[in-house]
Amino acid sequence: MSVRPLVLWVTRQEETVMRFTRRDSDFATGVLTDAAGTVPFSFDRLTRRLSLPDGDIFLDEYGWEVDEQGKIVFQSRRTD
Repeated sequence: MSVRPLVLWVTRQEETVMRFTRRDSDFATGVLTDAAGTVPFSFDRLTRRLSLPDGDIFLDEYGWEVDEQGKIVFQSRRTD
């Protein structure tokens, strides 16, 4: 599976830089850095689940945040 949903999600975050520390066929990990600091992330490519320290976010194939039913929830900006 692709990391494209993750990349699209990150591009919607203001002034955020993503660095991968590991990428394989099913899983990717790294850090997100913005003016507020650095946070670790992990991304499950199969379920498109982005895990951050403050919780999990599910993404559709276009990088939009979705709920359990797959409906877009329009919360694609991190709030710290």
